[in-house]
Order: sequence, then C-alpha cells, then structure tokens
Amino acid sequence: MNPLGINLWNWVIRLNEVKIEHINKVSQLGFTAIEFPMTEAWIEASLIERTKTLGLNVSLCAALGQGRDVSNFDPDIRERTLVYLEQCLETASAIGASVLVGPLYAGSGKRHHLPTDEEKREWELAVLGISRLARKARAKGLKLALEPLNRYRTSVVNTSKQVLQLLDDINEDNVGVHYDTFHAAIEEDDILASMEEVLKSGRMYHFHACAANRGAPGKGYLPWKDIFALLKKYNYQGHITMETFLPGGLDSGWVASDENPDQVAASGLAYMRNVMEFL
Repeated sequence: MNPLGINLWNWVIRLNEVKIEHINKVSQLGFTAIEFPMTEAWIEASLIERTKTLGLNVSLCAALGQGRDVSNFDPDIRERTLVYLEQCLETASAIGASVLVGPLYAGSGKRHHLPTDEEKREWELAVLGISRLARKARAKGLKLALEPLNRYRTSVVNTSKQVLQLLDDINEDNVGVHYDTFHAAIEEDDILASMEEVLKSGRMYHFHACAANRGAPGKGYLPWKDIFALLKKYNYQGHITMETFLPGGLDSGWVASDENPDQVAASGLAYMRNVMEFL
C-alpha cells in the first residue's frame, strides 16, 4: 500500500508551532507518512529525531507566500527564494524526506495578466529556477514535485497540461507533478482525464487527496473511488497525503466544521484505507 500521509497544516498554521505531540499523533492515528508545512526552512532537531524514530515516510511542502517567487522579475526576490528552497532541501536530507512539493515555480498569490513577452519571461525564469533547484536536489537524491494551483492562488500554472509543459521545458528527470484534487476540482474540465494524463506520463511524484471544499478524502462530490482506481491502474507508488487546514490556515473554510482536527484526520485515513483495500 502507498504511504498514507497528512500535512501538519491540519493541526498548525506555521511550522514553528509543530510539537512532538503532533508527530506522535500522526503515528498513533495510523498514518505511515507525514508532511511538514515549510513556512520556515528548518525543522527542529527534536522533531527530526522523533519522526525518524517513528519510521514515518516524509515529504516537505514548500510555502511560497509573499516575497518567495522563483519567477519574479526582481532578481533579489528570485535569489532569496532559491536560497530558501535550497535550505528546504538541506532539511529534507536531514529528515530523510523523499520529495519537496508545492508550487515551486512561483509565489502563491501571484495573479496577473501579462503582455506576451513578459509572460514568456516569467515562464523562462521559472524554468531556470527549478532547473537550478533540480540539480541541487539530485545531488541529495531528492525529487521535486510541482503543484498546479487554482486561479485564486496563481496565474502561472493552473492545469495538468501546463505543468506537463513546464516539465518538458525544465527537462530534469527528478522533477515531476504534485497533483492536488482540491485545485484540480476548480481548474480541470475533467478531473479523471487530467489525472490520467499525468499518470500516463509517468511523472506523478506526489498526490494530495482533498475534497473540493478542502475536506478530508471521501467527503464531498469528487468521484473518489474512480480517483483511487486510477492511482491503482497506473501503479502510482508515491505518497497519498491529506492536506486539510486548521481554521485560520491557508485554505481553511469560513464555515465551522462539526469535526475537530483529530476527527478530520481519522475519517480521511479510514476512507483511504478502506477504498484502497477493496479496489
């Protein structure tokens, strides 16, 4: 079975709020993988040690908010962003992560219409930045997974077709796709067709299972059984990770949930285990 994980955004808003108890809880609930939200580039040594002791598979999710953008026209912002991402690679190596994921090509919240020449330049800067990062990652035995985001978060890469084109232009074999069903539910004409396109390419390196309202997998209107059947059909071997948010976090809703974070985590994991067992 794939490593089944959860991003710690389910319990915290920033990385510096993570405690040993959160690491323990992920394991106690029965997850076999954990994802750290990298609002900062470094994870405390005690958290690294505990994660290793518990034998959890690890992914790191880059947090590219304001001031972090490898395709920005300001060279100082690009360089600071690459320094941050390279520090994340150092952390990934220290904790034994297999992949650094997220919208590595641009800062989240960058939404704009550009003239054709500026749009081309922005794209080329993304290619150059990720190519540099890919070489650093390869030296550490790490993969990068690029996540298309919805239109409210970015104007750079929204769909599977766009991200596959970006991979072609980067042309580094340790760079793949981070597919998130929440974003895909907003942007794709056909979520199953877009997933299959990525899976057929052999370049899906990370997967976020999230309901269309950012709830746990199994909730809402997405065709969950078909989604998991596609992962099985194409023998996807990577992490399947929940990315739910504590109220006040990045994509959390404004309507209060009846479930607390522990219940959200438990229900999502139970669904993922059940659907994978019976496919």
